[in-house]
Amino acid sequence: MYFETKLKIGQVIDDRYRITGHIGSGGMSNVYLADDLRLKGKRWAVKESLCLDELHSDIQAEADMLITLDHPRLPRIVDFYLPDREGYSYLIMDYIEGVSLSQLMKDNPGPLPSDFIIQAAKQLLEVLQYLHSHQPPIIYRDLKPSNIMLTLQKELMLIDFGIARSYKHGISEDTVKLGTVGFAAPEQYGSGQSQPVSDLYGLGALILFMATGGQCSQWESGMEDRLYNHMPAGIIPIIRRLLRHHPEERYQNAEAVLQTLIRMESEMVRVNDFTISVPHSLEKRKAMVIAILGVASGLGTTHTSFAVSSLLAQKGATAWVDFSPDSSVYERIRSMLHTQITTVASKDEISAFSWKGVHYWKRPIHGKMADLLRGDYQFVVLDLGVGEYEGALDEFKYSDMPILITSGADWRLEDLLVWLRRKRLQPETNWRVGLPLAERSTVQLLQTAIGTDKIYGLPFQQDPFKPKGKLVEEINEMFEGVLDVPSKGKSRSFFQKKG
Repeated sequence: MYFETKLKIGQVIDDRYRITGHIGSGGMSNVYLADDLRLKGKRWAVKESLCLDELHSDIQAEADMLITLDHPRLPRIVDFYLPDREGYSYLIMDYIEGVSLSQLMKDNPGPLPSDFIIQAAKQLLEVLQYLHSHQPPIIYRDLKPSNIMLTLQKELMLIDFGIARSYKHGISEDTVKLGTVGFAAPEQYGSGQSQPVSDLYGLGALILFMATGGQCSQWESGMEDRLYNHMPAGIIPIIRRLLRHHPEERYQNAEAVLQTLIRMESEMVRVNDFTISVPHSLEKRKAMVIAILGVASGLGTTHTSFAVSSLLAQKGATAWVDFSPDSSVYERIRSMLHTQITTVASKDEISAFSWKGVHYWKRPIHGKMADLLRGDYQFVVLDLGVGEYEGALDEFKYSDMPILITSGADWRLEDLLVWLRRKRLQPETNWRVGLPLAERSTVQLLQTAIGTDKIYGLPFQQDPFKPKGKLVEEINEMFEGVLDVPSKGKSRSFFQKKG
């Protein structure tokens, strides 16, 4: 649910915590970075939550739960401010500096190394074992990549206890059905009460997600053959058992899974002795991803994506992708230019062609971008259309530069505000908003309405492929300061040989 934050940069909470930056947002909460005015040099994370009357007990319960926890893989809570008259409450907790597992996977497309996956699973089992050992057991219920942080010390931390709960004896099922689809156990959606084995299902989904490069989190036919290529054979039956539909068929506690993994490791034949080491300055992918999304049809989203691609092609190797599964744009432009294009070779036999320095691609199989991001492109432009399909918002939010296209008519500015509320989004610092055919006054009005100056009027230009013109000048301004061409470094490495 979208809601207005009350915090601003520079604001001080309780004469102690000065807000210095925005870390992230989701659902009913915002997370900010704050300096401690009493303990010089100390920084905290401030979680601001909007507490509706029926959720007051949930936020209080989260605070009470976190206060009792003490584990090196969990953030400490140091302060809690009860909801004010408007329902805003604040948790002050450890600031975990590092990178989320979701961002780690986005920066390093494809399956993660098996040694990393095994070590990550063992670290998560440690903290699950701790939570489940409480009386009654604490069930985390939301084990997913965005809730796991990799610190600068190369340790995993479990964050965000927003939907965790204590196991209640004598209850047949959860009162509220919560959890992330694809990672939550079946019983979290009506077939029973979530319990410790529910978290073990989530761990199995997470392991599979890492092992397939983010393509799968549920067991499918033929999965064994897919995993044999890059995972130890011994871990495959472990994942399969963790993902059993019926809770009684899974491992019954974290200790059993941990010991099975340790046994499997001891039986593995290793040519070299490696240890997990994920540097905090991870090498980024080669391609910068620009995702262009329209809040409604007919606004010029595709037109803008062509103009952006044409500009970027002057800076480096560029790919344009017709990402919407129902779009026919790729076929139409290929048919229109059929005598002028050059076919682009693809190992996966996905259709692609080249024209005026840009490679044009259809949506990859299953919508997975890994192969394109691992290729020789420096820029990948995604035409997301209006984004009413699975995965579109994630591609938009997690791209390097999300560009939102909305109407340039001043009487339709409310459309964008309604769209943001409906999608439960707030503009982030890396967003750009394009307003086709907008007057300068309209741009200024929207800047005031949503609190960002990264809004651009896009002048009319009949031919989006022209290398010069007012539209190109405006897009150039949109990219000012971010068009440094990514360097072509060595391939990523998660390991460091023991010396």
